[in-house]
Amino acid sequence: MITGYIKKTLVAWSMCCCVTAALTSCSDSYMEELNTDETKASSIAPSAQLTTALLQTYGDFGLMDTYRSYITGFTQHFAGGWNVTNYAGSVHAQDDQMRLVWDQLYNVAIKNTVDAIANSENLPNTNAALRIHRVFLMAVMTDIYGDLPCLDAGKGYTEGIASPKYDTQEEIYNFFFDELAACVAQLGTGTDRIGGDVTSLGGDPAAWKRYANTLRLRYAMRISDVNPAKAKEEFEKALAADGGYITTAADDAYIIYTDGPFTLYDGSRDLDFRVNALGEILYGQDPTSPTMVSSTFFNMMNDLGDPRLYRICRHYLNTKRTDVKPDREWNLDLTDAVVTYMNAVEGGEKPCNPGAAWYSDWVNAPAAGAIPELDEWVSRDPDAGFNKNNFDTRLLRPMLNIDFEMPDRPGTLINAAEVELLLAEAKQKGWNVTGTVEDHFKAGVKAAIKWLNDHYLESNKISDAETDAYITAIIASGALTTNAKEAINTQAWILHMMNPSEAWANLRRSDYPVILDRTKLKTYGDFTYDDDNLQTPSRLRYPILENQYNSQNYKEALDRMGGTDDWHRRLWWDKADINVK
Repeated sequence: MITGYIKKTLVAWSMCCCVTAALTSCSDSYMEELNTDETKASSIAPSAQLTTALLQTYGDFGLMDTYRSYITGFTQHFAGGWNVTNYAGSVHAQDDQMRLVWDQLYNVAIKNTVDAIANSENLPNTNAALRIHRVFLMAVMTDIYGDLPCLDAGKGYTEGIASPKYDTQEEIYNFFFDELAACVAQLGTGTDRIGGDVTSLGGDPAAWKRYANTLRLRYAMRISDVNPAKAKEEFEKALAADGGYITTAADDAYIIYTDGPFTLYDGSRDLDFRVNALGEILYGQDPTSPTMVSSTFFNMMNDLGDPRLYRICRHYLNTKRTDVKPDREWNLDLTDAVVTYMNAVEGGEKPCNPGAAWYSDWVNAPAAGAIPELDEWVSRDPDAGFNKNNFDTRLLRPMLNIDFEMPDRPGTLINAAEVELLLAEAKQKGWNVTGTVEDHFKAGVKAAIKWLNDHYLESNKISDAETDAYITAIIASGALTTNAKEAINTQAWILHMMNPSEAWANLRRSDYPVILDRTKLKTYGDFTYDDDNLQTPSRLRYPILENQYNSQNYKEALDRMGGTDDWHRRLWWDKADINVK
């Protein structure tokens, strides 16, 4: 924890200076001046530590590297870029990539929240907010790795716990339910406004109370297959809990980021988390690394007639890219022209399959005159290289709309769209929920599209008429009567595109939507294949150094998995394999 580190540093520095004083007969005033570093604080306010922990959630470029390389590929939202293809697409286990979430969150956010919790007992509302965000962070981590240090995590300074035990996921989830309920009871008992709150909740204890109850709905659904009775009980308690839960877009919980320059890796090391690093890393830092949309994601939306398809997917001609932040000058949007060309010449779009790079399964560059808009740009700026170095070929692959990659896009915590979809599934399960499955499903899809319109799309927003027609078509297809769980969780999967950790967790929990079977897809000679099992992994492996620094607890966790750190082993709450085709 940061406060503890500062205290220890000051003690060590003071001891060194005392030795120097004895040897040189320095005056007391000189030593006092020498020992005082006006640029350093002896302690940090809990509110500042809350700010750091909140912003790191999506603002840490290093942490987001794991999201891009593994998680967005496992969910099959994205494919075609080198990173997601080399790691997730090739089922290549690489410690430096897998450990980033673990290292970054334990070393910064978890340490800060635990330290601040211990130092904020006189600030009941701020203390509760810190504890709620610790639950959120620990849920992200346990849903990625499985059993891990939770109850003892970050207590090296406050309680002298140097080797925290690995709690089981069942123990961790039971802690979540108890902790969230306790925080709801505590919120509003103090007069303090929640300082350092950089979320849409605005430091309001009542809003944090709604948020905590809503997280409880999410985590209750997470355990619905492994412990349905407990899940139902916790879900219904959360619905009836004091303070209510998120029901409208006005109550949505998200982290607010600034419209500033991208930080890249240096900002991460400097703990500069002010911009949304998920968008930053998906944008890429050069023209050869834009994020391509996976064929699974593209085809799912296309088959459903989803109006979000070409709001999310665009075709860009980009020979230059700034590493400051997304720009439109060198991301020339030729989507309409390319779609027309692909339908006429290629028989439709050719998005990348999981495991393929954008240049795999080659699509020929358009012939001269085939796309007039491309030829116009080539003639307008011959030196830009629009038809050289395969930029005109890359143009043919659907890419992620840069509206989703801007630095000030929200860091999703939980929103009304997710709540409505959770309510739809809870009702389908027979839990005590008012309304019908269809009503909640409709409300969830509408809220999901509103979320996209409000927070991502800068133009070409989706109309109410398009939304209504889309929902009507889904209902008319019989999707809610033939397999409501699939229909509901397919919509959750689309909603969670920019919330990768939740997208992956809910995909493994619900086993929907049906994604492509990685074992049936191609492999390519220019990527690393070090796993005989090409099925999509169910978790990430622990950092290798855990075997050195926390050996006994680490080995006990492995013993519970059968003795090996198997990333194909399902988590405690994950009771069945994902549905594939």
